[in-house]
Amino acid sequence: RRDATGRDGTTGGRVKTSEIVDASSADVDVDGATRRDANARRVTSARATGRDANARRTCEVHDLSTALTPYDEAWAWQRGFLERALERGDDANDAAILLQHPPTVTLGAGSTVDNLKFNVDRPPTGFEVRRCERGGEATYHGPGQLVLYPILNLARAPHEADLHWYMRALESVALEAMIELGLDAAKCGRVDGLTGAWCDGHKVAAVGVRARRWVSYHGVALNVCPDLSHFANIIPCGIGDKPVGSVSQLLRGDVGLVSSASEATPLVPRESADADDVALMLDARDAFLSAFARVFDLDLEITPTKPSF
Repeated sequence: RRDATGRDGTTGGRVKTSEIVDASSADVDVDGATRRDANARRVTSARATGRDANARRTCEVHDLSTALTPYDEAWAWQRGFLERALERGDDANDAAILLQHPPTVTLGAGSTVDNLKFNVDRPPTGFEVRRCERGGEATYHGPGQLVLYPILNLARAPHEADLHWYMRALESVALEAMIELGLDAAKCGRVDGLTGAWCDGHKVAAVGVRARRWVSYHGVALNVCPDLSHFANIIPCGIGDKPVGSVSQLLRGDVGLVSSASEATPLVPRESADADDVALMLDARDAFLSAFARVFDLDLEITPTKPSF
């Protein structure tokens, strides 16, 4: 397996528009206080770095993954953490939010509506559409998909002020989680010229980020057990010739979904999540956060409370 941070050379290759940095934006004053909760838990990085554990960075993680969070609410929280980090500089802790969204299609800052297979003003019933600051093309978020939004100061060790490194590190978080959940490590990896985490030719996790003065926001979405038929409403990430997949679909040995401009692989829509999916989501949450702690060499202080600014 490759090194978790991609330092074996995996940072090379063509970089798509998913990688955007804005180095000129000004600070905005906010009140950065967040609530703590008695149910908070801690995950410690097990990465062997030789550094004193007391010197390891702490990251506050708001784990809201057992419910659906509207995209606009999560978007506002990210901006709150971003402004807090810009205001406090080196005194600000890293932060992250883990959650699921209701069905939502997001468009990157420069993405085209040509990758939507519906009128942008009339989305499918139950769907929302949002254009946001991240790079990349049309992406679907929905139930059964875990989305991790890290707000990290990449200019501070152990991170690197390098979006190539950061994108590869987020991919490694997804890949390590996928393998821990039982996918074949020999079939999991990256695809040259494309972003994301892949397994057996299926794109299982999508990455799209932005940074202001090297503070990151947006992040990585891992398909655990979503309704893959929902991806047929878009050309996912602008890729119309490769299948989207999920952990549960690959574990079952089922085919994924290819959604081009003209057609999509027929799939039977899921009626609802079953008990196996619920258990898999809980396992995926733990695997995702453990991989995040390892890859970024962080101690996670995890709370089930919503951020408050």
